[in-house]
Amino acid sequence: MTAVGTAPVATPHSIPLRFARDSALIAGRNLRVLRKNPGRLIYPLVQPVVLLVMFVSVFGNLALTGHGGPYREFLIPGIIVENATLTAPTSGLALLRDASSGLADRFRSLPMSRASVLIGRLLTDAIIFAAQAALLIGAGYAFGFRIGGRPLAALAIVAAVVAFGLAFAALSAWLGLLINDPETAERVLFFPAIALAFVSSAFAPVSLLAGWMQPIARVNPVSATCAVIRALASGGPVGFPLLELGCWVVGLFLVPGVLAVRRWQANA
Repeated sequence: MTAVGTAPVATPHSIPLRFARDSALIAGRNLRVLRKNPGRLIYPLVQPVVLLVMFVSVFGNLALTGHGGPYREFLIPGIIVENATLTAPTSGLALLRDASSGLADRFRSLPMSRASVLIGRLLTDAIIFAAQAALLIGAGYAFGFRIGGRPLAALAIVAAVVAFGLAFAALSAWLGLLINDPETAERVLFFPAIALAFVSSAFAPVSLLAGWMQPIARVNPVSATCAVIRALASGGPVGFPLLELGCWVVGLFLVPGVLAVRRWQANA
């Protein structure tokens, strides 16, 4: 018989389940905050569509040497990835806001894994990245962007955007926790995002960029993600771009992702 009121002892099999449950609870809490404050959804969901409409309307009819098709077919995948790049820094900012408001201290006082707060934030971001990608694909369709070659290509594009966005969000979370000041982080975190978005193949082929940009653009994860989306949309070979993107995603999760977890735990 077990003593009444004795706390259950965690077993090796129950620890992963509790971690997954705690992460899902944190993600649910974040989503409920968005539901109760719908104004917070206007920017991450409406702004990307407005950006796509403006970019395509202004630059969509330009001729692109060496592309072999309308520029908008090249541009729209770049806008989808650029949007994920500029959305990812909000992960680090959200963690810092929770810490500065005292909410993080309440989480740390609960019998839950400290890392689940970060994972819960990334789960919330995954839903936002997926919604943004789906909206941009739909808006792009109105401007002539078509996805062919594979039946599940649209879902694969969304999955690629989510994977890239979460990897970059992990980097932003680590940088944000390293800076440890919401006002400073809000100014600093977007600089690498903007640089990665523009020094890449998002808006022009690498061969058309300035000479000093080309080596950076070739190894840029933004370029790899754009190549995956363009290959999926056109039905072309996706093997090498997907391998390159996979290496970036794994590397960002293993290095800055682990460092972000350790930083969060050290601050507890």
